[in-house]
Amino acid sequence: MAFPPRFEGILDRFGVASDTKAALLDMYLQLGSGVLAVFPELADRFESPCDIRPEHLAEIRPLAIRAYLEECHATWVARHPTPSFYKPRALGGRASGLVTPLGALAEDAEGLPGDVARATRRIVGADQPVPKGLLLVSRGAHYGGRESTVSFDIACEKLEDALAVGLAAGRQHTVPGSIGESSASLDEERRLALLWETQPNAYKPSDDRNREISKVFRRNRNWHVATSCAALLWLSRQDVDIFVLRGRALKATHEVNPLEPVTEAIEQMHDRTVARVIEGLGATLRPPSDEETARWLDTDLLLTGLRRFAEADGMGAALWRVEMPAVAAS
Repeated sequence: MAFPPRFEGILDRFGVASDTKAALLDMYLQLGSGVLAVFPELADRFESPCDIRPEHLAEIRPLAIRAYLEECHATWVARHPTPSFYKPRALGGRASGLVTPLGALAEDAEGLPGDVARATRRIVGADQPVPKGLLLVSRGAHYGGRESTVSFDIACEKLEDALAVGLAAGRQHTVPGSIGESSASLDEERRLALLWETQPNAYKPSDDRNREISKVFRRNRNWHVATSCAALLWLSRQDVDIFVLRGRALKATHEVNPLEPVTEAIEQMHDRTVARVIEGLGATLRPPSDEETARWLDTDLLLTGLRRFAEADGMGAALWRVEMPAVAAS
């Protein structure tokens, strides 16, 4: 995988260091042509492009987020699809995932946005807010770029709010402008789906961190319930068997940095969210059968760490099988 030849030639002509080029290529594989579009803006801040070091490239991401939202947000409001921010790495930065807006969440809305809003209201109760943003379904758009991934985000309806959230401190693993997301892997040929993540994009404001999005975060603090409902309701209409990751398997699936451990509290919070949403949707959980376990081991949907965990402790320790009610799947 490499840069487009013309851009590669520009980097060579201006003497950009090889380690900087390598780091920039990694960003290009994640973000595609957006990196190439904003790199000149970064380069203008230096006396010479050869002075740009790998650590300076961190400034590219906020530039790319701003450019992406300014280009795409109005298109989402108009309910037209756009390319994804993150790209499937297997496609080498040259092709994009797809973000499809389904409309704004509202309890009187039709289709999936209305179903999600009403289900969220039942779960959180009358005294808690239901997020009001734009429901987005993305294919191949998660950080890391697995083409099988389907992500569910609720992006802020106002561009200025979406920009503030997209530029806030956080993991920011899916669509910029979304406070949090739920992501699943989907194997349509084998009719299998695994909901493996419900995670904040922007961290909860505290002290000086993310203070600028405090009001937006409070209005959308039940994003985890709404995105989980969206994922399960959408998947239930795809004629697939749905599974959800258990909290005890989060560490094996997600922990890549010992300085950011998956704690027991995070595992318990994950399981509480799953239990609340499953009960609110009238669904049930059960351990996978032997036949279902064999089907899972025959796919490449399981991340390496999760596969090892399942092989060592059993698939029932890693996943729940979700049984959705017929009315939810209609």
